[in-house]
Amino acid sequence: MGKVILTVQYDVKEAKRSDYLSAIEKLKTHYATNQFVSYSVCEQRGKQNSFAEIFMAHSEVAYKKFEESDDQTADELTAQLQDYIDSKTKYTTYMETK
Repeated sequence: MGKVILTVQYDVKEAKRSDYLSAIEKLKTHYATNQFVSYSVCEQRGKQNSFAEIFMAHSEVAYKKFEESDDQTADELTAQLQDYIDSKTKYTTYMETK
């Protein structure tokens, strides 16, 4: 089984950038202990305040367990991010080919 990558892309309000970055650091710390996915956040080169959250699972099974997990802390932090987002959110899931 191949890896699964979920990207969540959006733009952040300029005035909320520091609040956003603070919330993201909390999410990074939280997801550092997640056994199903690795988590990182990248800012688009040449387009300030345009970010992508990247979740990578080592298999489809791990990804499904991640999706099905009841993670109240992650849900609360993710809900907080919605106050900082200035645009539509785009979700894309990639499956590794063999």
